[in-house]
Amino acid sequence: MNTKTIMTIAASLLHAARRNFPIIGTLALLFFQSLEINAADAAKEPVPVWDLAKDAFAATTGKIERAGGQVHMDGESAFAIPNSAIPDPSCFTITMEFRFHEIEDRGHVQLLDQRVSDTGFSIDGLHWGQVGSPLSTVINGVAYGQNSFRASTNQVWQFVFAVRDGAVAVYQNKSAGPQYLLRVTPNLAPIWVGRTPHRKDGKPIGNYEILSLKVFGSDFKYYLPGESADAMKNGYTGGQGWLVRLPGKIEKPLPRILYYGDSISGGYGDRFTALMKDKAYCYHWVHFLGSVAGFPTNAFVAAAGVAPFDVIIFNNGLHSLSWSPDKVTDAQIEDVLRNMVRAFRKGAPKAKLIWASTTPHTAKGKPVTSFGDLNPIVIRINTLAEKIMKEEGVDIVDLYALLKDRLNLAAGDQYHWTGDAYQLIAEALKAKCDALLPHP
Repeated sequence: MNTKTIMTIAASLLHAARRNFPIIGTLALLFFQSLEINAADAAKEPVPVWDLAKDAFAATTGKIERAGGQVHMDGESAFAIPNSAIPDPSCFTITMEFRFHEIEDRGHVQLLDQRVSDTGFSIDGLHWGQVGSPLSTVINGVAYGQNSFRASTNQVWQFVFAVRDGAVAVYQNKSAGPQYLLRVTPNLAPIWVGRTPHRKDGKPIGNYEILSLKVFGSDFKYYLPGESADAMKNGYTGGQGWLVRLPGKIEKPLPRILYYGDSISGGYGDRFTALMKDKAYCYHWVHFLGSVAGFPTNAFVAAAGVAPFDVIIFNNGLHSLSWSPDKVTDAQIEDVLRNMVRAFRKGAPKAKLIWASTTPHTAKGKPVTSFGDLNPIVIRINTLAEKIMKEEGVDIVDLYALLKDRLNLAAGDQYHWTGDAYQLIAEALKAKCDALLPHP
């Protein structure tokens, strides 16, 4: 007898009870109505599009056996969820539960993989045996950020990959990681689970069990208690080849600044943002070009178009230290710099551009009293950059001159700097922005 039939019979009995025993019948009816409400609520619970407990695999490798809706993984096996489980790539949720066994060092498990060239997504880089090791989220072929993996042997580990109207978020053990506003480019590939490379010694990774795996469609949007679309943590927006950190809630009209660069921009960024509080909203694009070949114009134009920027600060940083004269010509470096300027201008035609010259390459160890062996390359690039920026009408903030006589503020790793140096950089950039931004 099904639930609907039982409810129908119960309703008839209740109506009879109300005729013969009014008080008891009324109390019973109220209880029955509460059951109906609970049943209606239960009916609203999301139904997965695909469920490991019962639905067919698109493909398998190795030995895959389901028992009680669970699958044992041995490092040699993998299975694929049909691509049809994600009809809308801008809105879906994948929930997973694992139990890890025999966690070993120097190995990692690829949780999800739908990548085909530069489309789709993957979650990988989960290093076994290393507490706090990176868990990389790759969207459209680009690594957008890292959460930390904290599982231990025999612990049940919960993982959620949620895409809500284009906002990608990763959760583990009911804890939120970074969130990104971007669209997962759809493809026709299945979603592989456990397709993990061997360790360097040729052995498979340790054993684990997948206790649950469900894929939900656009009718279900995962949030932690207290979370909402209007209260995002660490908001980013991105696309193919670029990712920009957003300033948070826009509450009043202020100028907008984009600052672009490598880890040096990460060092001064929070200090610069604090100095610009109530003066401008600051956006950050951590990026660099390691090659002079194939300038990614589309990525630069798209990133510059994220907001109506008034100022863009940019620098390619010390990742260009490989651009030595025997490998890269002056003309090639000039082309990269000129392409950068023109792409930013195309994406943000109203923005005033500021080139921040590259900081010195310093000697290793503390205290730092001399330049590093590669510092002549820095000087060469800065000299070429100054020429191009003057020709293109771009303002310059000379960070090299700012720090060349303050080597005692270097971090000692040849590339980075201490907080005092980053504060000096932030103040120099603030002074230039104050001069360029419109005054109320």
